[in-house]
Amino acid sequence: MELIKKIISGAIAIGEGMSMVFRHNKRPATTVEYPERKDRFNARLRGHIAVATNEDGSINCIDCKSCVRVCPCGDLINIESHKDEDGKLCFDRFSIDLGRCIVCGNCVDICPKKVLLMSDDYEIAKYEKNDLVYELDDLKLSYEKTHQLQQDLEKGD
Repeated sequence: MELIKKIISGAIAIGEGMSMVFRHNKRPATTVEYPERKDRFNARLRGHIAVATNEDGSINCIDCKSCVRVCPCGDLINIESHKDEDGKLCFDRFSIDLGRCIVCGNCVDICPKKVLLMSDDYEIAKYEKNDLVYELDDLKLSYEKTHQLQQDLEKGD
């Protein structure tokens, strides 16, 4: 008698599972043909860290190193700079190791000049770990891209 109950309950469970499969089989597919077609994500997507630029290609970083201090990963952000004879800030090194970054966004939130922002680029896979250390030129976004990301964030897209 116990064996028959187990067989019946098993058949019912299989029937319930198959009914769910048939119900979902009638729905249209929601998958995307990635990488040929890519979805547009919400503006709050945390891609990799990027550096916002002005129209002339310069950056507003004041070398306060708040981003370095707030980063939970330690020496992930490296900034070395000096002032030239005109008093203008020149960067000897401005690099971020994206391979160690946990994409927490603390550096973006703390930046007083809003120089750092989260880009919408989420495809940063590399074959070599050293290729994930981005220098300033790799991190800089164009002025148009910077402006678009800032507008999307303000709209709350």
